[in-house]
Amino acid sequence: MIDMAAPRRKTSAFRLRGYAACALGALVLIAAPALAQDTAVPRTAEQQAQSWQEIARLPDFWQGTWQSISPIADDFSTTPDYTASAQAYIKQYKPAEDSPFTNCKPLGMPFVQNIGGMPMKFFQTPGMVAIYIESSGMTRFIHTDGRTHSEQPNPTYLGESIGHWEGDTFVVDTTGIAPDTVFQLGRDQRALAQGDHSPIAGVIFGPHGPNLRLVERMHLVDFNTLEIQTTLYDDTVFKQPYALPARRFLRGIERRNEPQEWACTDNRDYLDPVTGKLELNVKDKAQNH
Repeated sequence: MIDMAAPRRKTSAFRLRGYAACALGALVLIAAPALAQDTAVPRTAEQQAQSWQEIARLPDFWQGTWQSISPIADDFSTTPDYTASAQAYIKQYKPAEDSPFTNCKPLGMPFVQNIGGMPMKFFQTPGMVAIYIESSGMTRFIHTDGRTHSEQPNPTYLGESIGHWEGDTFVVDTTGIAPDTVFQLGRDQRALAQGDHSPIAGVIFGPHGPNLRLVERMHLVDFNTLEIQTTLYDDTVFKQPYALPARRFLRGIERRNEPQEWACTDNRDYLDPVTGKLELNVKDKAQNH
């Protein structure tokens, strides 16, 4: 079932200090055995050089930055086979009251990569690919060292990503996505028919299930065009995995294309997750009193 009444989370500075003290104590207790269990075999200089040579032979995602030229929201051109709970949620969905863009929260995967005006940049090292995404100022870490997913991953907005190469296609499997991540369930074509041309007109956002999984397939159509196709796996929303149409990104190689620092400092709107009440322009109202 989709949980529509998730409890509000509060974290004080006092609690954070307590967590830090507990964490340091735990590290003292487990550091030695952890090191003993996870001792890596040192690689020779020749092996290190070979790893970089292999990277040089991979498709070139690394030069410049990439910006989406696809619509911000996925179009869901084919109606998914929704579960009963998802259908009930969609039926009563109210875009204003259920706004996902309040409280300065990070957008999270997969929506964080969709914002057209926000570039992203790939960085490659042996065993890992990192992607800095200007939107929300977030960096994805995609492990390529052959590891498997954690049995109990720590839920995050970007999730735990593991990638491998299938020929010239980079395949990324992501799990462990935080429950309050912005997640698109579909599109409401009725809103589009009413002539609303907003980039997110008719978009239905909602909660996802605990086992949400994303599988992305990234490949170069040509040197200047990157294509990413994502398949959504979530048995609380879709009865069958749903394959989204591929999104396209254009390469920018000039200095003006470089990603910038991004931070949410306005926080104009506030959504109380307990009452479900949405207050608009909170900051302006406070300044005018």
